Amino acid sequence: MHPDLHKLIELQQIDTRIAALRAEVAALPKEVAAIEAKLAGSKAAVDAAQAAIKADEGARRKHESDIKDQQEKISKYRDQSLKVKTNQEYKALLSEIEHADKEIARLEDKILEIMVAADTRKETLKQAEGRLKADTAENDKEKEHARKQTAEDEQELAELSGQRQQLRSGIGEETLRHYDRVLKLRGSALAPVHDNQMCGVCRVILRPQVYQDVMKGEEILQCDSCQRILYFVPPPPKEESAQNGKAAAGAASNEPATELAESAEPEAAVQADKAVTQ
Repeated sequence: MHPDLHKLIELQQIDTRIAALRAEVAALPKEVAAIEAKLAGSKAAVDAAQAAIKADEGARRKHESDIKDQQEKISKYRDQSLKVKTNQEYKALLSEIEHADKEIARLEDKILEIMVAADTRKETLKQAEGRLKADTAENDKEKEHARKQTAEDEQELAELSGQRQQLRSGIGEETLRHYDRVLKLRGSALAPVHDNQMCGVCRVILRPQVYQDVMKGEEILQCDSCQRILYFVPPPPKEESAQNGKAAAGAASNEPATELAESAEPEAAVQADKAVTQ
């Protein structure tokens, strides 16, 4: 194999791994950001539940204060009713007392509604706090994972960059320029060729002479279609067990024929004897 070709194959493997590592490093902060957004949503749910409970408590206190005001009005109206001199004034005070009683009943219903809703509010808060706790733990875990994974990826990237530089220093300048150009354009610069005589990437059939030259591996050859550098991948050797299996199957298929031939020989001899006797 051409010395540059072997290095190019290894170089592409390294470049592919480097690209994957860089993509992973770039994706990790996005994953953490998604977890943090989920955490922010959980915090907002807890805040909303707490705010609803606080609002209910404030409304209850307000209703209780309003009830007290209405009760004071009733007490005042009853005191005034003892001092009025006309039926019209007395009826007016009774109307005010009746109105205050209805307002107290309405406010008490509101307080009852708040008390009934309190259990639901508390359960909502409990669930929201549970999600927040779980999301906080997940957020911490993901951040730690991202930190470790990034450190590992960056270490591997440093090692691969050194290997990459060493490989590139041993490849011909013109070949390296072509490799870089195709890699940037198409994402990969090399293509395997199998015994189907096709470019392993763009699937274009190679000319017979090009295929023969690729098999030899003595030159740096390019696909006429995609411009990738071609290298031959020989077919895997046939498994010995499969060959033995075929041989055993063949032997088994011949046994019945042999037995028929052997059984036919005595019959033929008998017929021949009869013919001679006649």
